[in-house]
Amino acid sequence: MQVLKAVAGVPNLKDMVATWPSARLLNLHGLAAERPTDPDYFIRPMFVHPVLNRSIIVKHNVRPGEEERQAPRRFNATKVIFPFDPRDLNLGGQFLFVDQLDFEPALTRHLEYGDLPLHRDVAVLRILDRLPTLDPFLVREALVSHRFNVDSGYYRFSEPEKAHMLGFVEHEIESLIELCFGEVQAHDRRAKRLSQLLLADHDSPELEPLRVTLRMDGPEFMSAMFAWKAFLYYRWRAHALTPSLKATVKSIGRINKRRYDTDALRFVVSARALLETTIAKSWREIGAKLQLYDDAYDALTYDQKPENFRQFLMSGSNLFIDLGNRIGVLEQVVSFWDHRLQKHHTGSMSPDEVMDAMRDLLQGLSIWPSAFPAPDIKLTEFDIRHPPGRRSAAAA
Repeated sequence: MQVLKAVAGVPNLKDMVATWPSARLLNLHGLAAERPTDPDYFIRPMFVHPVLNRSIIVKHNVRPGEEERQAPRRFNATKVIFPFDPRDLNLGGQFLFVDQLDFEPALTRHLEYGDLPLHRDVAVLRILDRLPTLDPFLVREALVSHRFNVDSGYYRFSEPEKAHMLGFVEHEIESLIELCFGEVQAHDRRAKRLSQLLLADHDSPELEPLRVTLRMDGPEFMSAMFAWKAFLYYRWRAHALTPSLKATVKSIGRINKRRYDTDALRFVVSARALLETTIAKSWREIGAKLQLYDDAYDALTYDQKPENFRQFLMSGSNLFIDLGNRIGVLEQVVSFWDHRLQKHHTGSMSPDEVMDAMRDLLQGLSIWPSAFPAPDIKLTEFDIRHPPGRRSAAAA
C-alpha cells in the first residue's frame, strides 16, 4: 500500500476534503468525525469494516507510471485513502486503488476482517469503482439496485458545494414560490428558505404546502423530493461544467497535425474526431433530459398542472441516473484532458506522449477509432457556451 504525503504541488487530505466536489470525493471520514447520533448510521453502514467506513474515497486521474497497477489499463481510477491520524489530515495517509492487481490481498493486509464479510465491502467498492462519479444520487441508486441497505445519511453533498448551489436553486424555483405561497414580494426570503429545505439532508415539515400542491402522500413525496434534488443538482453541475468543457473542446481542436507522421496522423485525426463526436452526443443527450425536466416544471408553475410534474418526479430516477452518468463522463474527460494534456500544453509534449494520453482516454471511454470513421455529428452544431436545457441557458 502506498503512502500519500503532504508535499509541494500535491493537494493534502485536508485540502481535498475541503475543496473537492462530492462528485469526486466521498468523505466518510468527515461523516464519522461528526459522531452521528442516528443509530441507522451504525446499523446500516456503507462498509461493514469500521476503518473502511471512515476512509476517504476519491476518483483519481491515473498518472503516467501508475497504469501498470491497473487491470485493465484505464484513465480514471477509484482511490481508497486511510488517513494516518483522523484528527490531523495534514499528515497524509495510505491508499490503494480499487481492483489494482493485488487489490484484495492489499486490502486484507491493511484491514483485519476476521469474521466480517470481506466480500460485501469488496462488492460495494467495485460498484463505486464502476460509477463515473461519486455523487450521492448515483451512489444511492447503484447501491439500492444491488440491494445494499445503506442509511440515507451517507448520501449527501458537501457544505461548500451546497453553498454554491443555493443561489442557483433559488433562481430556479422562484416561480414555484408564487404557486405554493402566493405573490412574491420584494426581498421575499421564501425562495431562499425553500432552496435550503430542498438541499437539506432530511425532509422538513415546512415542505407541507409543496406536498399538498403535488397531491402526494408521505412516502411518495420523500421519493419525489429526492428525484427533484437530483435534477437540480445535475442542472447545476451542467451549468458549472460548461466553461471547462468549452476549453477542453478548444484544446482538442488545437492539436497540431503537422507534428505527426502519416500513420500517427491517421490515428490522431480519427481519435480527435471521435472525441468531438462523443462529447457532442453526450451534451445533446444531457440537453434532452434537462428539457424533459423543464417541460414538466413549466406544466406545474405556468400551466398549474401538478400532475405532470408529479408523474415526472415519480419516474425521475431512470432519467437522472442517465443524466448523472453522462455528466460524470464528460467531467472525467475534462479532468483527464486538463491533467494529462492541457496543463502541459500539447504543443510542448512529444507526439508519443500525446498519443499515449489519447489512447488512455479512448480506452477509458470504451471507444476506439478502429475503422477511422468520419464523425456523424459536428460539435459546432451545438451551443456549448451555455449548459443545455431551455431554462438553464436563459439563467446563464
